[in-house]
Amino acid sequence: MNSKAKNLVISATMFSSCLLFFSVCSQDSGGLQGGLSRYLPQSCEVGGWIRNDIPQEYKGEDLYLYINGGAEIYHEYGFKEIIEQDYINANGKSISLEIFEMENDEAAYGIYTFKRSSEGKRLALGNEGQIEDYYLNFWKGNFLVTLTGFDEEEETVEGLVMIAKSVDAKIESKGKIPSLLSLLADEGLMKLSIKYFKGNLGLYNSYRFFTKDVFGLRDGIKGSYKGGFEVFIFKYKDSKESHKRLQEASRSFRESPRYKNFRPVDEAFQVIDSNDRFIFIKSFQKYILVVLGARSRSAAKEILDSTQENISREKGDSPLRTLP
Repeated sequence: MNSKAKNLVISATMFSSCLLFFSVCSQDSGGLQGGLSRYLPQSCEVGGWIRNDIPQEYKGEDLYLYINGGAEIYHEYGFKEIIEQDYINANGKSISLEIFEMENDEAAYGIYTFKRSSEGKRLALGNEGQIEDYYLNFWKGNFLVTLTGFDEEEETVEGLVMIAKSVDAKIESKGKIPSLLSLLADEGLMKLSIKYFKGNLGLYNSYRFFTKDVFGLRDGIKGSYKGGFEVFIFKYKDSKESHKRLQEASRSFRESPRYKNFRPVDEAFQVIDSNDRFIFIKSFQKYILVVLGARSRSAAKEILDSTQENISREKGDSPLRTLP
């Protein structure tokens, strides 16, 4: 084949590819009318990945139809709606994209902390993102975005990141982390261990205090530290409510066979769990503070004092009442 004929073949091939490319984009655009659909990348925006079939959307209680046995935690954090779209490429690889709209920034951040891994690699996506194996999550504003690639091959991982970046660019809202994060002592804190709770189900998946919601939890956080201990902070309306919840929780710990050596101390108490770990619990202002796994009571006191300093500094409050 001479050079001129060869160029004609190449040009024809490129022309056909362009027609297919714009045809796919046109078809995609026709299906993107509004709602969560506007955040779905079109096939022409993510390289060789094209949308496979129509997206699936679920609102409110319909989430139970989509997630069998796992919808409760999303509702606890504050679920509104999800859209799911599959993408495929020419080599038969597939990626599933899920975009969850939550009630607010705190809800999106909370479910993100529930889903992220301490072993994941951090990515510059949204407010925060990470990838582990073929599983990618990020949150931005009141949205949680999850992508699953089903294998760890390079083209799949590159596809995950490419699609995630496209979604990130489409979400304009900027999220704020919960104010409770500033109350955790920074020294020794393992940042990927942080969990934000909006109810007892999230707490129970982090540490199984009780199946019953003895703390009346609606706003809480947990951080793990290099010293081998964990700090929980639960926030209430005022000091009266936190003190009441402390008294109710103390009765549950005292009566439970899972805990031993119950010892009340002023506005605090201590117990030992079934794994022989010390637990120190006290109320301070409108918070309940929990230290799990400290080496001793004096070590727990030091941790609690540091947490209380953060609370008082945040609010500009007066002198601290420390654990006796």
